[in-house]
Amino acid sequence: MAGPSDRTLSRLSVAASFGLVLMVGATAGYIGWPRVAAAIGVKPAAAPPAYAAGQRIDTPADWYNAAPKTLVLFARASCAACEKAQPFLKGLVAGLDGRAAAVLAHPAGADQEDIAYARSLGVDDSNIRVVTANLRVRATPTLVLVNQQGAILAAWEGAGAGDRQREIARTIEAAIR
Repeated sequence: MAGPSDRTLSRLSVAASFGLVLMVGATAGYIGWPRVAAAIGVKPAAAPPAYAAGQRIDTPADWYNAAPKTLVLFARASCAACEKAQPFLKGLVAGLDGRAAAVLAHPAGADQEDIAYARSLGVDDSNIRVVTANLRVRATPTLVLVNQQGAILAAWEGAGAGDRQREIARTIEAAIR
């Protein structure tokens, strides 16, 4: 029985090489592109925010319709950024001073640690909610300020960053006056 022809082997070699190039390129693009882009000064396109002013929040109405304004915090105790932002978030909740409500949303299956975290921020037990739906939260902590009809007034993803905290506090203060 004769083996594969040279032509068949050549075609297989080209196909394998092409597949290898595709895999290496895809991997390098997936892993290395942010570093390459930063090195050559190219800024990646910003992803549109999950929550933006003027949209409606996709949470149940009882999360926001009890107060004129509500600050919805998507956070949890096991999140390093949430832990780091805890003093800031606690200050925001205290600064609402009864002029707005604070609701803390945590994932389903959360434990007593998440409830203790919410309490440490000053969020009332009646305003601790479990997220059961597939909401659009991409980073924690995420803060969303809504009015009584559920319209988003302002939102911040990854709100634990120190350089944004003043701007966040000023925006919330101006909205709840």
